[in-house]
Amino acid sequence: MPHIPRARRSREEVEAAVVVPGDKKVMLAAPRGYCAGVDRAVVAVEKALEHHGAPVYVRKEIVHNRHVVETLEAQGVVFVNELDEVPRGALTVFSAHGVSPAVVSQAAERSLQTIDATCPLVTKVHREAVRFSKQDRRILLIGHEGHEEVEGTFGEAPDHTTIINNPDEARTVQVDDPDNLIWLSQTTLSVDETLEIVAILRDRFPNLQDPPSDDICYATSNRQAAIKKISPDCDLVIIVGSANSSNSVRLKEVALEYGAQRAERVDFAHQVDESWFEGVATVGLSSGASVPETLVTDVLALLSQYGYGSVEEVVTAEEDIIFSLPKELRAEMKKVGDNDRSLGGRHRSTTS
Repeated sequence: MPHIPRARRSREEVEAAVVVPGDKKVMLAAPRGYCAGVDRAVVAVEKALEHHGAPVYVRKEIVHNRHVVETLEAQGVVFVNELDEVPRGALTVFSAHGVSPAVVSQAAERSLQTIDATCPLVTKVHREAVRFSKQDRRILLIGHEGHEEVEGTFGEAPDHTTIINNPDEARTVQVDDPDNLIWLSQTTLSVDETLEIVAILRDRFPNLQDPPSDDICYATSNRQAAIKKISPDCDLVIIVGSANSSNSVRLKEVALEYGAQRAERVDFAHQVDESWFEGVATVGLSSGASVPETLVTDVLALLSQYGYGSVEEVVTAEEDIIFSLPKELRAEMKKVGDNDRSLGGRHRSTTS
């Protein structure tokens, strides 16, 4: 639904309600926003539109962000929940979260022309699941059942995989062979909660094996580390990100766990309630890995209107990860001399 502007209380009215102790400022967390996997997926859809024209079908949301989805819809992208909604033979993009082998098979049965925009870091977890299932190991997959990424990973080895949603399930899960276990995880989880679950599992199953490398993606870890850094000094933390974005929701939770007095999540600046600023001297600001920077800029502009014009960017890591576009696109681009084959992550500000 279109945004209907509402009458906001003025800065003076908010400041009169509760006196702010000290100078006002914003602590802007970095890294924040787009990661390389999200950038790759969004550009893949844009390039598909450019080379094939509308409509381009996408199974599920390409990334979990309302602004990105709505912008692409306006350009001719059709998002579907399942492939039976796609006309036979049509161009279809698999989202950044990945799909199971069953979905790939269904696409082939419907003669769909597919572009796989799965994040390479998610693909890595899929390959691990396949490898360990071939070794006949029991996989404990830490993640949120029903999330597209978990569905895709589980689908690689359903007979060898048990999903662990939370610490309580880690305490009660039963396995046939406790000496033949390995854990994998959804890439966008809370680092701390994942480590807590692994510790519980290892206490119960001492021979539990670790994956060859960390499954939680670099962007998720970096954004959580930045929030941990600023939260103890913040009266209010605002996270820009959608409700179905696992990593955005985790950022809000991490902010509260690490000392923020209050934390809120919004999709857009107009959702920020000025009553949150009452008595607030320091506002922390960050965004999930599927959020374009333009949405953060909008929140900064609103904060400035309420006296938070001083911005301190707190940088805890530098990111220079670059992923090549899906091979299906690269082949088509090469034919027409389009050499824009690889995209960086967090500095893209729009989806157009």
